[in-house]
Amino acid sequence: MMVEEVKAIEFVNVVLYTFSILVALTLLFGCIMDRSRSRPFMKFFMALLSVDIVSMFGEMGLWLFHEPALVPLAKISALVAFGGGTVLNALYAYCLVAFIRERTKISWKYAHVFTVICAIYLILVIISLFNGMLFDFDEKGFYLDGPLYWIVRVIDTVTWLMCIGLVIFHRKVLTLKGMFSLLSFSILPLLSMGLLFIWDATPLSLATTLSLIILYSLFHGELTRQLAEQEIQLAQQKQQITEQRIATMISQIQPHFIYNTLGSIYQLCLLQPKQAAELTQNFALYLRGNFSELDNSKPVRLSQELEHVKYYLNIEKIRFPDMEVQFDLQSDEFFLPALTIQPLVENAIKHGLMGLESGGTVVISTYETDDSYCVKVQDNGVGFDESVFQDGKKHIGIQNIRGRLEAMCNGTLTVESQPNQGTTAIITIPKEVMT
Repeated sequence: MMVEEVKAIEFVNVVLYTFSILVALTLLFGCIMDRSRSRPFMKFFMALLSVDIVSMFGEMGLWLFHEPALVPLAKISALVAFGGGTVLNALYAYCLVAFIRERTKISWKYAHVFTVICAIYLILVIISLFNGMLFDFDEKGFYLDGPLYWIVRVIDTVTWLMCIGLVIFHRKVLTLKGMFSLLSFSILPLLSMGLLFIWDATPLSLATTLSLIILYSLFHGELTRQLAEQEIQLAQQKQQITEQRIATMISQIQPHFIYNTLGSIYQLCLLQPKQAAELTQNFALYLRGNFSELDNSKPVRLSQELEHVKYYLNIEKIRFPDMEVQFDLQSDEFFLPALTIQPLVENAIKHGLMGLESGGTVVISTYETDDSYCVKVQDNGVGFDESVFQDGKKHIGIQNIRGRLEAMCNGTLTVESQPNQGTTAIITIPKEVMT
């Protein structure tokens, strides 16, 4: 082969490898800019792209360093090219398993098997630097296949076939596009091996680059679809929270409560005008607190919620003067959804204390544990059978509180009661939500 032809081939291959490197860099930049890059399969894919870039620099070096004095650089290029190729296969196995794990149960052991095979291969590559069994260089510095070079192709073929088998075995949890995209990383290099005898390793690298483009298209499309589904789910959740707020507001302003309060105001106007004015003010503030919840989509400070509770209690104490309410606030620096404590206090009075012949106590306490803030509403009223929550009926008030607690601050509500012993309701809000 003439010198001009050799240089032409070198130029073509170096240009193609440069193009592949630029493509891989573009894909890597796209992954870095993606909001979902923290997903396990995306992390492995980004690592895979990084190793592919390094590996192609090694392949490029084999075409550039063919002077006797540059043999050490050529050997380093061979180590990078061969070693990078085997690391590439191991990383793809982890990327593949991570992608499938989001759809079904699959053990990491499959990827670990790839790692063992690739580790053995990498050891052989390092040994070849000294004995030339997989690759060597002639006296002019040109690359030569070693006597055991066939091992390289056998290991590559085995790992590719293993990946193909893994994809086909889990085809039921993959879309048709997903299955063929995942198969491309193995099938395209296998198809390109027929050109190795006339064009060395370049077709193999180009096949890998093409498969990386296909995989990026799959992963980006998958992440876009999932983000769209999450946005739809978030919109539905926000609508549900709004509906729950409206339902809670309406449930807290029942006609009989308004009638009773207005009746009390009427009676006080005749006998105790000053108390009537105070009751009217508390009733107005109570109503404002309920109506303002329609526009409030964020948690409020505990002090704001307790202020609303006190407006409600000031109204009820007119009707039930022998009722006692105690506050034990050991923690107050946290937030919770509006209209969560007040409905529980109302339940304690209406369904607990009103069943007593007289008196009764409601204790509102707050405290914190190592990982949560807690609000407890406890009464010594008549209590009830807890099976009432298992009767199949919709207990809207409790359900709404639970729904808003979970949606707005990942909180929970537990209610425990025993007949003739009282009821205890506990709100628990994780501290991690507050940070």
